[in-house]
Amino acid sequence: MGLLSIACGKNSGLKAKAESASIQTFQQWAKQNGFDHCGVFRSKNGLMLLECANGIDAQSVFSSISTQDFWNGSARSDTWITLDRESPNFSAFTQFLGAEAKPDVKAFRIFKFTEGQELFVFFQYSFEPAGFLNAKDSFKQDLLEILRRHKQSLMSEPKYEMVEKLSEQGSVRLFLISTKRALEETTEKIEVSETTLLKILVNTIFEELFYKTKKLFQAPALIYSIDPDEIKVAALVNSDIEDEILKEQLSLEYANLIGTEAAKKIIILTAGYSTDNEEIHDYLLRG
Repeated sequence: MGLLSIACGKNSGLKAKAESASIQTFQQWAKQNGFDHCGVFRSKNGLMLLECANGIDAQSVFSSISTQDFWNGSARSDTWITLDRESPNFSAFTQFLGAEAKPDVKAFRIFKFTEGQELFVFFQYSFEPAGFLNAKDSFKQDLLEILRRHKQSLMSEPKYEMVEKLSEQGSVRLFLISTKRALEETTEKIEVSETTLLKILVNTIFEELFYKTKKLFQAPALIYSIDPDEIKVAALVNSDIEDEILKEQLSLEYANLIGTEAAKKIIILTAGYSTDNEEIHDYLLRG
């Protein structure tokens, strides 16, 4: 992470200030509130599944499909529920954990609520017996606002002025990170009956991958995607940083989410260097 940050002109103080003033992603909001491993179940096609996640591995995301009846029978509305391994119904919630996370999780925290006709469940777990920070009184309203604006923030289209600001600092390297093979490896042994549900879950995982990528490259680098199989990058990366080093950095960052073997299957495709703003902008936006 340090290598890419230095190469891309990292300025931690300015970045933190800019992030706090901008629209937040779900992952940014979770991090600021100390929700290290959390997600939001939403109702889809009569079932419940994780639509947003932060710090939740792919196996656990794929394990999230459940029924509304389960949640209605196991959690009271508008009430925080905290469970540890001594709680009688702790094991009922381990079904939402992947094989690697399941043995080590020590506690769950759950908040179920409805908005209009839609059911939501905020689901959090910790690897420490008492690892939860207190939630704000405005938690429910804040979460709904984040969910409304999350995708707009995470996948926001790079503006031309942002390209100008980037290219002012030097020659811009253009490349693509292909996640297709990595995601295929991740989903290979997953059995989900409905294609629509599988697409939602894969997108939840891809959003976590995308956020990790944005964190790695730092502003003023521009990261964009219109396809869950690839991530476009325009960054001031030094020419002596080889693709294999970039791939190693990305693989390490992705491994906790999709597994080491799948993370090794990312591919970096170089599109060269440019100082032409139109060319850079077109590269990022075209499909």
